[in-house]
Amino acid sequence: MPNVIPRVLLVVLVLLSQTGMGIAMGEGPPVVGKVFFYGELPVAETHVVKADEEVCGKEVSIQAIQVDEATSGLRQVVVSVKDPPVSGIEKVLPKRIMENTKCVFMPRIGAARKGEVLEIHNQDPILHNTHIKLGKKTFLNVAQVANSRPIPKTLKRKGLHVIRCDKHTFMTGAFLVFDHHFFAVTDESGGFQLPTLPPGTYTIVVWHEILGSIEQEVTVPAKGSVSMAFEFL
Repeated sequence: MPNVIPRVLLVVLVLLSQTGMGIAMGEGPPVVGKVFFYGELPVAETHVVKADEEVCGKEVSIQAIQVDEATSGLRQVVVSVKDPPVSGIEKVLPKRIMENTKCVFMPRIGAARKGEVLEIHNQDPILHNTHIKLGKKTFLNVAQVANSRPIPKTLKRKGLHVIRCDKHTFMTGAFLVFDHHFFAVTDESGGFQLPTLPPGTYTIVVWHEILGSIEQEVTVPAKGSVSMAFEFL
C-alpha cells in the first residue's frame, strides 16, 4: 500500500444539551457523522494482470481513496472509540463474510470484533489464494478453487489484518479487529453511526489505509445530539 499521507484538517461539530455533561449510567444519543476528502486524488495504480485475464481483465486500476463525487464523502474509513466502556460479552457474535469476487476482496476494507468468525468465499471460476497477516504473523493462508466450500476462521486477536491474494498480487485489502463493538465503517457517502455510548467524554479515531489515522475528543451528553465531521485535505 502506498505511504502517502496528505495534510489533515479535523472539524468536530458537537451539539450538546445543557445538562448531562458528566459520565452517567445509561445511554446517551448516538454519535453520527461524516468523513470528507477535499484534497487532490493521487493517480490510480495500474497493474498488468499476469494470470486469469478472462476473469480479472488485462489491467486493473486501483484507487484506494474512494470519494463520493456528489458529497465528497470518503468511503471505506474505519471509525472507532479509543478505550471505550467495557462491552458486554455477546453469546452469539455475527459472522463476517469476505468474498473473492471478480478478482476483488469484498469488502476490501472492513472491521470486526475479536471472537467473530471470518468466512472466506471464492465466487470466481478460478483459484484464489487468500493470505492474511497480522503484523508479521500469518493469520490465514488458504487456496480456494472455484466452487469450493467457504473457509471459516475465528478472529482471536485485535489489530490490523492485511489481506493479499498470492496468485493475484494486485488484490489487496485490510480490516481492523477490535476487542469491543464501538466501531463503524463509512458508507458510500462517507457517513457513519457508532453504537450508542453512555454519557461521557471519549476519543474517536478515524483510520484510512492511505491517509492514516486521526483522533479527536467528543463529549456525549445524556440528551441532545452529537454530530462529527472529519475532513482530509
